[in-house]
Amino acid sequence: MGACRLIFGGLVLVGVTFSPQPAWNNLTAEAIISRLQEQNRQRETLLDGYATRRIYRLTNELTTKWAVMEVEMQFYSPNQVEFRVLNQSGSGFLAKRVFGWMMKGEKEALTAENKRRSALTPANYEFVLLGQETLAGQRAYLIGLKPKREDTYLFAGRVWIDATEFAVIRAEGQPIKRPSLWTREIKFVRAYRKVGHFWLPDRLETKVEVLLFGTTTVVIETGDYRIQLNQALASRAAE
Repeated sequence: MGACRLIFGGLVLVGVTFSPQPAWNNLTAEAIISRLQEQNRQRETLLDGYATRRIYRLTNELTTKWAVMEVEMQFYSPNQVEFRVLNQSGSGFLAKRVFGWMMKGEKEALTAENKRRSALTPANYEFVLLGQETLAGQRAYLIGLKPKREDTYLFAGRVWIDATEFAVIRAEGQPIKRPSLWTREIKFVRAYRKVGHFWLPDRLETKVEVLLFGTTTVVIETGDYRIQLNQALASRAAE
């Protein structure tokens, strides 16, 4: 469960554009993260929730077993999420065990305490500015992350932060703390896409190498989003 909490903890981030922020070439990693935090506070107040459909896919290289599940997801700001299974195929055991485990971990990651433990803040990470890159047509700051403690909600890796909107648009890495002695390695890549004014989760790919069971790959792909805004704040932001 620890790795799942990490993947759905520090990466439960949403971006939205208010007024465009100037992109300075001389910003430090700390200044970039500070702007990210500032924008995140505004985003959290603007977003009431969203609904979407997800496709969960799992394959195991050693056993060739697989599972697919389609799920309706509803997020209610700030910390509630509901899942409704629409259909599934393949291994029922794997679908229930792995996908159910991931959904449970996502719910746990949304508590106030766990969001604090997983947030991209100086309390949790040391940040290093690695450079700038163009990612999917967006100019982004590339930030290296070094966790300050061993915690199931923290990961060592990199994030790409949009240089204009200061929102996370990609993250990759591995948990700083292994969930068990059986788990040899976990790596993930998470991409976000722009939906209206928002940057929302698009695709998550996780590879888990477990002793005796080989490598399991889980991919979560997200469909169209239906956004619910705080109407009073949305009207004010548009003025």
